[in-house]
Amino acid sequence: MRLRGTLPVLALSALSALSALLALFTHEGIAGQPVTPTLLWMWDRPQLFTSLPEGVGVAYLHATVRLSGEQSRTTWRQWPLRIAPGVVVVPVVHITLDNLAPSPVNDAQQQAIAAALEHAAAHSRSGWVQLDFEARRSQREAYVALLRRLQPLRARGVRLSATALASWCMSDPWLPAGLLDETVPMYFRMGAESARIRQRLQATGAASVPACRNAAGLLLGEPWPVLRGVKRRYVFHTGTWKNEDFKKLDTRDTTP
Repeated sequence: MRLRGTLPVLALSALSALSALLALFTHEGIAGQPVTPTLLWMWDRPQLFTSLPEGVGVAYLHATVRLSGEQSRTTWRQWPLRIAPGVVVVPVVHITLDNLAPSPVNDAQQQAIAAALEHAAAHSRSGWVQLDFEARRSQREAYVALLRRLQPLRARGVRLSATALASWCMSDPWLPAGLLDETVPMYFRMGAESARIRQRLQATGAASVPACRNAAGLLLGEPWPVLRGVKRRYVFHTGTWKNEDFKKLDTRDTTP
């Protein structure tokens, strides 16, 4: 997901506080839990709403792993989330890249990302975790190696979701099949390809890559493409979610 800025560093001594904070997310309803139609992406900000509409869950930022050259640094969520029992909650691990020090996503960096996802899985009450990593072309081989490293997590029953640039699901497919339980193309801030991708979606109602057709990433405040057959949508907000924003979700179904 394209974001500006990074999370403040949380001292390692505060990890116990994070664990206590996330203890609110108990392991409920994993087996047989239906797919929630709408999940709100919530970054590390205070949230002001009092409750969520029925059928709406939360995909919250759990950790950020910053890659810079050969180094990595993991920071953890600082703002608490108080979410009622029964709401589907998916922890997200976000990867940021240093433009001044390109990263090879080496073995140690892959281990750091995998460790953050393991930690997220331990605090997931939905059985899902999500990887948010806009890998560059030079990092694709390492990205695939990372996904292969995560397969034991899936073997233990954790379901792995990952965001994807819309182009990866349309004109530039490269992700190998079978390594993810869910691929979420981000149909917003698509840059120069936006018009072409929207035209194709208008004509076909679906991504070119079959694995990308079950989910969609959308932005509140930007026109949503017409999509058919989407089972789950993730909605991003550039600011803080408020109660009045939920009314905008009610009339913005992806399927006509």
